[in-house]
Amino acid sequence: MGKRAAGGPQVPFKMREVLVDIAKRLGEIPTLSGGLVKRRAEVSDALHKSLDSMKDREVQVAGAVAAEKNGDGKPAFPNEQARQAEIARRLAADPGYTFTRAEADLRRAELKELDAEIEQVGRRHRSDSNVAYLVASLLGAGLKEDAEAVLTAYAEGTGKTVEHDSHAEAPAKPAAPETPAPSGGDDLETGVFKVLEARPGKSDGTIRAYVEGPEGKVALYAKNGAGKTLAASVGRTVEAKYRHLDKGLYAVSLRPVT
Repeated sequence: MGKRAAGGPQVPFKMREVLVDIAKRLGEIPTLSGGLVKRRAEVSDALHKSLDSMKDREVQVAGAVAAEKNGDGKPAFPNEQARQAEIARRLAADPGYTFTRAEADLRRAELKELDAEIEQVGRRHRSDSNVAYLVASLLGAGLKEDAEAVLTAYAEGTGKTVEHDSHAEAPAKPAAPETPAPSGGDDLETGVFKVLEARPGKSDGTIRAYVEGPEGKVALYAKNGAGKTLAASVGRTVEAKYRHLDKGLYAVSLRPVT
């Protein structure tokens, strides 16, 4: 049992730890929330830049298709259906456009993760505040055992008595590049690819490579440690854990095979 504070009720040491942990989380919330909101704004800005870049390229390609003439000086693509098909074909074959589109996919996925995390942090903050108020009221009324029961149930509900969410340890959380999809990783596939070429992307340290795999030549993207491995593996074979993007694959992890 813990020591009795002067003029106050006795609280078991274990329950004191839970109260201290709740107080610590409440103190960290402003910094954590601010970091998440700032990161969300940065990702949102990056997404809109990608979308703007895609739109500009779509307009350029559409203009070129509309202006193209055949040998008789007539429009090479005389109807809307033909023009749209040619625009789609050219964009699909444009490496810069497909890379920007893949970046936009990653930013959308990251926004979903950040929104979920912001919601989780907000709910935890409200829960901590409510429990702290309830326990203080119970202790003030001399209902020590009831306060202990509330704290025990709350600690069990959070899954661990004295540790809080791992997200709270990093107020300025980076882009979580290793897990861009909101599915929690259950859509990962594993494959072996030969790396034909690799080069840095436009932002955020993304590496874009072209690899040869079971389905032929495909674009493979990676960041951080996986990106460094990918960049150093040109001409080699790698095993990748990856997920599908609209155009290409995104590698969560890579290891050289040969």
